[in-house]
Amino acid sequence: MVTDDAQTRVSTRREWPWWAPSVSAGLVSAALLGLMTWLVLERTWFIGWDWDFHVYVDTRQPGGLTKTLLDTVARFGGQRLYTLPIIAAVGLFVAYKQRSVRVLIAIVAGLATVLFIGYWIKFGLGRTPPASGQDVLHGVGQAFPSGHTANATLTWFLLVVVLFGANGLKPDPVRFRRYLWVAGTLVVVTGFLMTALDYHWVSDIPGGMALGLLALMISVTVLKAPPLRLPRRE
Repeated sequence: MVTDDAQTRVSTRREWPWWAPSVSAGLVSAALLGLMTWLVLERTWFIGWDWDFHVYVDTRQPGGLTKTLLDTVARFGGQRLYTLPIIAAVGLFVAYKQRSVRVLIAIVAGLATVLFIGYWIKFGLGRTPPASGQDVLHGVGQAFPSGHTANATLTWFLLVVVLFGANGLKPDPVRFRRYLWVAGTLVVVTGFLMTALDYHWVSDIPGGMALGLLALMISVTVLKAPPLRLPRRE
């Protein structure tokens, strides 16, 4: 027998608007990104490990073939030169199969979020990268947030959403959960390599993840939006 309280909870969940989950997650991501930006700007504990980790890896950089392979993995994981053709090709394929441009609009919305918000923060802070040998703001640099990590977060998670999500090409909850783990692994590996190869400070990576998640939630909101119905003329 279902109690009145249980029925009330079920009824409340069913009455949630379609946009509530993705918009809520997007707002949380935006808040985290704003908080991390402020923490970097104020030079707080958030950047406490950055210099020590840079000093540690700076003298331990690999060389030769190992360096080339790690650079290739890092670039493939998050450099727009590689991720953009992948997400564009998959988006065009899904749009063709679904006979709808909605997935393309969702992808463009996510990419635009990473581009405009990312570079707005980058140019606003002007944080120098580890390769400069100094960590200063308003200098010649665009270190925070990590664009590679943001691209990786948006690209690999969005691929799973458009292929196996509820509004994807082949909705499959089992594959969806399985490949979310794969996407998460790619993001973590990309972020780690960007710091281990001394291209980014440690604190740049969570900033990139927050930016990527914000962009992802905007794309998901576009995918889930109900079709626009224009009023008919009588």
